Amino acid sequence: MRAYVALFTHSDVRRLAIAAVATRIAAPMLSLSILLGVEAAYGSLGAGGLVLTGYAAALAVGVPVAGRLADRFQPLRVLLWYLVIHVIAYVLLILFLWHAVSVGALVGSAILLGVSTPPAGPIVRSSWQAVVPKEQVKTAFALDAVLNETMFVTGPLIVSALVAIASPLAAVIFAGSCTLAGVTLLLTVPALRARQAGEAKDGNRFRRLLGPLGQGQVRVLLTILVCDTLAFSSIIVGITALATAQNAASAPGILLSLASGGAVVSALLYGARERKGQAQRQLAMYHAASAVLLAIMTQVDSLVLAAVVLVGVGLVGGPRDTLHQLVLGEAAPADQRTEAFAWMSTFMWVGYALGTALAGQLVTAADGGSDTTFVAAAGAAALAALASLLVRPAPQRVDIA
Repeated sequence: MRAYVALFTHSDVRRLAIAAVATRIAAPMLSLSILLGVEAAYGSLGAGGLVLTGYAAALAVGVPVAGRLADRFQPLRVLLWYLVIHVIAYVLLILFLWHAVSVGALVGSAILLGVSTPPAGPIVRSSWQAVVPKEQVKTAFALDAVLNETMFVTGPLIVSALVAIASPLAAVIFAGSCTLAGVTLLLTVPALRARQAGEAKDGNRFRRLLGPLGQGQVRVLLTILVCDTLAFSSIIVGITALATAQNAASAPGILLSLASGGAVVSALLYGARERKGQAQRQLAMYHAASAVLLAIMTQVDSLVLAAVVLVGVGLVGGPRDTLHQLVLGEAAPADQRTEAFAWMSTFMWVGYALGTALAGQLVTAADGGSDTTFVAAAGAAALAALASLLVRPAPQRVDIA
């Protein structure tokens, strides 16, 4: 792992990595803790779902706006103003939960919380190419993918522990503290202080309005991400249905953890070695492998065999997720990278929502059967593989980050 040792010799990398851990563990923790907190305060999972939907929708809509502001103005200034509003929203949410005010007021505070989320993730991702040499960029994005995957596994476990020893409200407070600590650390990164406010360079008003969405390669990558997250959310629903049919309520968490573990290992290995070949072919290959594995899942009725296949899904997922970030970072103009990575988050939320809704309907139509959900997941992965063939090598250009 000498590549990672070399990567961490850069002081900015160490700060960016710690900030990424703190801010990204907050998102999965907050989603679960809000749901549990509202259920505890109001005795209704339906109310919890409504509050969580308001938060998620506001986050998905607001993050590209925050990303554009970070590109257009000095990113640390944007982070600071967003953090101030975000802290106020957190205080309101905690007070409303504590006093069990009306659900409408709680939804309002959740929407404010979502729309004021500091663009820490997009800023970190858009900074790798500015803080490390070109030959280490792939390793940096692999590290980013590993941190992201690990935090989404670890966050819910921490919530479960906090709920067991304290309360869901304590988990909400802890998630907010993580965001505060992570963004505060980002404010101290020298490379971010050195980034200047961007200027609109394109004379076409419509293209300026579109931002990075005006770039064809960015649109291709975002389409791939929708397909990828649609497949992932279908897997979650399918595994849950398969486990339910076999009266194994704890199995989904274990099986999905195995897939995540495979993704972490493969991303680390992928980032540590020099790889030849075009990203187009690699992306198509990894998505096609996912499609094949998910097609196999349609024939699996044993949880043990499902575990083996899901480990394989995870092993092809780590390099694939690294390539997603690498290709997007190369496709987006330097002065629009933060917004491009913000759109990445939004499109992933869209794919997740579509996949969950579709898979839920398929399970209902199949009277609890899981086969059709894996068919949908395999189809989405196959579409991602086809779309990957449209990815083109990044043009040689000099970026001023």
